[in-house]
Amino acid sequence: MNLKLPLSIIFMFLLSQVYAQEETQRQKLTAEERAVEILGKLEEKIELDDQQRKSVYDIHVDFFNDVHEVMKQKDREKMEELVEARNQKVQEVLEKKQYRKYLTVMQENRPQRQGGPGGRGGMRGGGRGGMMGGGPGM
Repeated sequence: MNLKLPLSIIFMFLLSQVYAQEETQRQKLTAEERAVEILGKLEEKIELDDQQRKSVYDIHVDFFNDVHEVMKQKDREKMEELVEARNQKVQEVLEKKQYRKYLTVMQENRPQRQGGPGGRGGMRGGGRGGMMGGGPGM
């Protein structure tokens, strides 16, 4: 009897449960903790001076506080506005080359959406926006 298919199904199920648990833990982080997490990822790729570091941190704390409220409303349009406003503020703080790297880092760290065609994050879900990415030139 071939056990590959049932074992594969079990593995995929367990993997999806681990991913869901990670997302739940991530959602429990405070705005400040999430801003520190983002700043850490940015500093792996971008050299920031002290003023830039503080400004980017403050921008993200404000952003994540606003995101928390918008998530309750499930307003996708408002979320995209928040992302664009955040990116604009960050663009004013960083140099052009730094900002391009910033957008790349944010895109790489953007949460993946779940769902099938027509559902949340289905075929149309790959566009810009979301909490972590997108923006001008993407």
